[in-house]
Amino acid sequence: MNISSTTQVYGVIGSPVRHSLSPILHNAWIADHGLNAVYVALELKNENPIAALRALGSFGVRGANVTVPYKEAAARAAGATDLAVANVLRWDEMGGQSAFNTDGLGFVHALSESQPDWRARVKRVLVIGAGGAGQGIARALSPHADTLHIANRTPARADETAALIPNGRALRWEDLERGFGGADLIVQTTSLGMTGQPDQAWPVEMCRDGAIIADIVYRPLETPLLAAARSRGLATMDGLGMLIHQAALSFELWFGIMPDVAKARARLMAALAA
Repeated sequence: MNISSTTQVYGVIGSPVRHSLSPILHNAWIADHGLNAVYVALELKNENPIAALRALGSFGVRGANVTVPYKEAAARAAGATDLAVANVLRWDEMGGQSAFNTDGLGFVHALSESQPDWRARVKRVLVIGAGGAGQGIARALSPHADTLHIANRTPARADETAALIPNGRALRWEDLERGFGGADLIVQTTSLGMTGQPDQAWPVEMCRDGAIIADIVYRPLETPLLAAARSRGLATMDGLGMLIHQAALSFELWFGIMPDVAKARARLMAALAA
C-alpha cells in the first residue's frame, strides 16, 4: 500500500478499539479494488465526543465506523433526526457529515446467510442489551416479529428502547428465564462473555428446541452462550457474520462498491487464529 498526501483516511472509532478486526476487513477490500485509501483504528478518549467526531472532517477523514461507547454521540454529531444511534459516519469533500446505521441490516443479512429459513421460524424475539447495536438490531428485526422483548441490566434503558419499537416490550433482567423460554430467536448484544469481560449464567436450558441463538461478540468466537446452546443442539450464529455484513454496507456507503463478503470470513478466521 502506497500512502501519500492524497490517500483518503477511514477508520473505526471507539474505546477500547484496539481489538477491532475492522481494519483487516476494510484494508483488504481497499486492496481488492485498488483504492487510494487506508483504514485505521482510532481510540477516542474525550469528554466531548460529539465535538471530537464533528472535528474529524476538518482533518480530511472521509468515513468512520463508530463503536462502543460513541454510537449515540455519532448520531448527534451528524445532526441525524431519524437515528438514535449511528455506527457509520461519512464526510463529503466540503466536510459535511452524514450518519447511518448498518448494524440492523448487517445482522439481518448475516442471519439470512446463517439460517436461511429464519423468517418462517421466528415470531418471538429476545434482544439482550439496549446499547447501540441492540437498538439497531431490534429495529431491523421488529417488522419480522410478532413480539420483540428487550432485556437490559439497566431497566430504564430497556424501557426507552422498547418505547421506540412498535411491537417492543421491555423484559426485566430477573425474568430472563421466561424470556429465553418464550423466544424463537435470542440475540445477545452486550459485552458479556467477551474476552476480559464478565460472563453470565444464561438460562439456555429453558430454550425451546427450535430456537436460534445469536451472539454478536467475536472474541472469543464461541462465547459461553453459544457453547451452551450448541451443547443443546440449538441453531447458533457467531459474531463474525454481523461484523462482515455491517462493514460491507459501510464500505458501500463510502465507496459506492459492495465488497466481496465471501472472502471476508476466511480472512478474519486467519486473523483470529494468529
